[in-house]
Amino acid sequence: MPRARAKSDPKDEAFYAHLVMRHSSDSVVISDPDRRALWVNPAFSSQTGYTITDMAGKEPGSVLQGRDTSPDAVQAIRNACAKRREIRVDILNYTKSGTPFWVDLRVTPVYDASGRHTHFISTMRDITERKALEQQNEEMRHSEELRQAERHLLALTSEWLYSAKSQDELLMVIQRAMHTLIPEADGALYIYDDARSMLHLATSWGTMPDFPPHMLPDDCWALRRGRAYAYGLKPIQFTCDHVGKGAAPYFCLPIIAHGETIGLLHLVFDGFEEGGLMRHMRDEVLRNRWDISLICGEQISLAVANVRLRQELHDRSVRDPLTGLWNRRWFMERALREVSCAIRDRDCLSLVALDVDHFKSFNDRFGHEAGDAVLRDVGAILQQAGSDSIHPCRVGGEEFTLLLVGHDAEDAASLAESLRQTIAAHRFAMPGLVLPQVTASFGLGVLGRDGQRLEEVMKAADTALYRAKSEGRNRVATTSAGFALPGAEAQAQDEPLGNTHP
Repeated sequence: MPRARAKSDPKDEAFYAHLVMRHSSDSVVISDPDRRALWVNPAFSSQTGYTITDMAGKEPGSVLQGRDTSPDAVQAIRNACAKRREIRVDILNYTKSGTPFWVDLRVTPVYDASGRHTHFISTMRDITERKALEQQNEEMRHSEELRQAERHLLALTSEWLYSAKSQDELLMVIQRAMHTLIPEADGALYIYDDARSMLHLATSWGTMPDFPPHMLPDDCWALRRGRAYAYGLKPIQFTCDHVGKGAAPYFCLPIIAHGETIGLLHLVFDGFEEGGLMRHMRDEVLRNRWDISLICGEQISLAVANVRLRQELHDRSVRDPLTGLWNRRWFMERALREVSCAIRDRDCLSLVALDVDHFKSFNDRFGHEAGDAVLRDVGAILQQAGSDSIHPCRVGGEEFTLLLVGHDAEDAASLAESLRQTIAAHRFAMPGLVLPQVTASFGLGVLGRDGQRLEEVMKAADTALYRAKSEGRNRVATTSAGFALPGAEAQAQDEPLGNTHP
């Protein structure tokens, strides 16, 4: 036969309930239907420092909640109690001494046998340690997100830096990238001049307008010591002369390409002085930015070296090694583009073809070394006339071409005559060798008048050049009948160095 279950004694239940309430590690507050406190257990007094004398007749939240308690959590509790519904929420409370602590709060309405609401029972379990761990994990997660974002930005910056084709593009990328990666800092990039006696401001960013336009190498501790320098992080430090006294924290990072220091990256953290941010925050931010700055300095150095190498290789492919002028490859690519733009914009464009008179005979008489010297001098004369709209090129042998963008026939003829006179007046010389006068003949071709395609304009310029040769050399000629500018020193066809232009 199964044993009959013993009936519970109400007295025993009251006793057990008393034991639980007295010895529970959770805080307990019993309130009336209006949430006025009637009783608190010992755990509550131990946890909060408040006794029933402090709490009696008061709404528990009004005593325990403080300035950083979530208003949303407070309102949620009020709404649930007004509707006599149970609620469980994490909330920040304060002890009697003002110490904040987190609790897992459960507020439960209690009803009697007739269904009448008689009390609220609030139980609070201390979860301060759990919240601290959650906060620590959240900070670690946030820090990792920041590091991932920084790594992504650094990778993106690296990609853009190495994609730059020219120094101008590189400076634009550096300016935008540094402002994004280290937004707290104003910055500048200085580059050495050719003589390596001075550094010039290449670009700057941020809100600081007064970076000096020039600086001496000895003005910077980083350049003098040969390594990156951070002012504002060390117990022993000295300001650079290019910064001045009483400066905000700053970094100076040498830019090195192919083992040679070619410039300086300078970052200034305006507003990070001793009286600005709190010391621990200031140092933490600066150390983080120092690490990023070192990486940026290395990437900028590699990018500068890459651009210089690319520019050097490009120059070799489009520059004539003897005269330094643009070569035929560059001329054809640029002239095709300029002809298209001139036709589109209805602008002027002219070509001047020229070559040195009697050059083959000159070479045969004085040797190729003297011939090269003449070509170099002619190239230098043409180079002096070069500008953003005048592009001198050596297209082969003793033949040169000037691409004149935005210049009409009159401009082209005037420039050609000026160059003819300069060449004729120039005294060509070599050590131990007296060279005779050297002259050149010029032919003009004009877009529109002589054709709508580059080939047509080039053919017109060459035809005019042949005409100048056939009419005595040392002159400017065009394909238009009756147009010629004879030189005052025009040589006769029976000149001793003469040879018939092929």
